[in-house]
Amino acid sequence: MQPVGRGRPSAPTTIVGVDEIIPEQVVLNENWRLTELSHNIREPLDALKWLAKRIIIKNNVECNNCQQPFSLNAYKDAADAFRWYCKGSKQRQSVREGSFFSKSRLPLQKLIYHIYGWSRNMPQKEIQHEAGMNDASHTFADWANFCRDVCEVELETNPSVIGVINADGTPIVIEIDKSKFFHCKYHREQWRPGHWVFGGIERVSRKCFLVEVPDRTAESLQNAILEFILPGSHIVSDGWASYAGIERLNDGIYSHAVVIHKRHFVDPLDNEIHTQNIENLWMRAKCKLRQQFGTYEDLFTSHLHEFIWRQRFKEFPIFPAFLTCISRQYPL
Repeated sequence: MQPVGRGRPSAPTTIVGVDEIIPEQVVLNENWRLTELSHNIREPLDALKWLAKRIIIKNNVECNNCQQPFSLNAYKDAADAFRWYCKGSKQRQSVREGSFFSKSRLPLQKLIYHIYGWSRNMPQKEIQHEAGMNDASHTFADWANFCRDVCEVELETNPSVIGVINADGTPIVIEIDKSKFFHCKYHREQWRPGHWVFGGIERVSRKCFLVEVPDRTAESLQNAILEFILPGSHIVSDGWASYAGIERLNDGIYSHAVVIHKRHFVDPLDNEIHTQNIENLWMRAKCKLRQQFGTYEDLFTSHLHEFIWRQRFKEFPIFPAFLTCISRQYPL
């Protein structure tokens, strides 16, 4: 920062130096704890720097009128204590313009705490306490929905396609199954129809997909197989009639083995023929969604997508993984 005039320093044109920007792969492997995070975003400028380094907010802005860089100026009345300002055109711009946070007036520190707590699966009351949202439960719910929106966009942009061939030339084994979620009786003896979900999981890597389907017909399930399972995979299923003929799909792009659950859960002649991994996936998915979903029918798909997203990034610290998704979806 160079002095001008009577020794008054000029306002910076970036929040952090270009060499301080952190590559996505490095961000993806960061492992934050709440105490460490709190120390790094203690003041408004600290929060701006922390976000700019991870490309969550703009690090610099150029004026459309005079093509000169905006300067970062301090303002007492600004929600984030700073705004971008162009001396030539007299324009001002929020530091969160065009970012994931652009529609909120809550302090950035609170929003970062919320994202951290949500990504870490902290209880709602605990997140509200840490983020200082105790008096705004509706705002908390809105931001939980915004976070799930990011998960849904990530899945739409990069679908969970699984399977194909191992490095040694053998087919990857995928267990498939269908299950119905939340088809139970509730208030005043009324029934809700529930949701049919079809899924598959790679036996070794545990990569998976779950997709809501309209029914259990061969057409619905086989269309999902073709969409989410790559040719060359070896599919293991139970004996549901709609799975008949999987090995003939598209002139035989899959091999197929069946275990008849009415007789046994593991084929006594081949202990590799079973669906225990997908059954375990159903158990975990239903437990998670039952905790979050409650009786809100219109939120089922959103919560299902959140579960799938978490499965995709389970090998990484989940908070940085979410930050990288935000960065990709809100290019600055």
